[in-house]
Amino acid sequence: MQRLIIAFFCLILPLTTLIAKENQNPILKSKHWFEEEKQRSDRGYHRFATLSTVGPDGHSYSRMIEIVGMSQKNGILFFTHRSTDKAQHLSVNPYAALNIWLPKTLRQISMNGSVKEMPTDIAERSWKRMPRFMKITFLASEHKGVLSSPDALEERKEKLEEAYKDREIPMPETFVGYRLTPDRAVFYEIKPRSFPERELAELEGNQWIISQLEP
Repeated sequence: MQRLIIAFFCLILPLTTLIAKENQNPILKSKHWFEEEKQRSDRGYHRFATLSTVGPDGHSYSRMIEIVGMSQKNGILFFTHRSTDKAQHLSVNPYAALNIWLPKTLRQISMNGSVKEMPTDIAERSWKRMPRFMKITFLASEHKGVLSSPDALEERKEKLEEAYKDREIPMPETFVGYRLTPDRAVFYEIKPRSFPERELAELEGNQWIISQLEP
């Protein structure tokens, strides 16, 4: 019996502690919040976020992106054109902030973390899942610079549709994916007729430390 008790403390308790630490990963809570937001959405649901980067001039820039994937292993996954400002910024300073607003549940998720370009095979898989019209739209735009006229885009689109008529559209080299791996996250939830709740998750070593913040 004594040996069984020792085995319990040596094996079961460390496993329980490990599971508890893994469950503190902010990605898990974010996915849970997204699911609850989706359940309350009566129309099409998309995971959009504001991505903020710092340019070579030292100024911060923000824009909306669509979150394509989210996991503990791959972090926050998104795709863009290699000519965009955010891609240029990340090549110089691969650290960014991400802010997500969930209007149905009155919640906000703010994350900071390092950003890394994803391998080509992951971009290929995402490209193949894209609807055909999105591929044509992506190829028709240069994604940077001044547009001569709105008609120029339509002309490029028509040429591309003709060129790839009855053909698969290959992924261009300019289609690039990134993953943001968070090292800090703040969860903010509005409570009607009460104080809002703010929770901070910070990565220290390999462990997430959770704290409650002043509202």
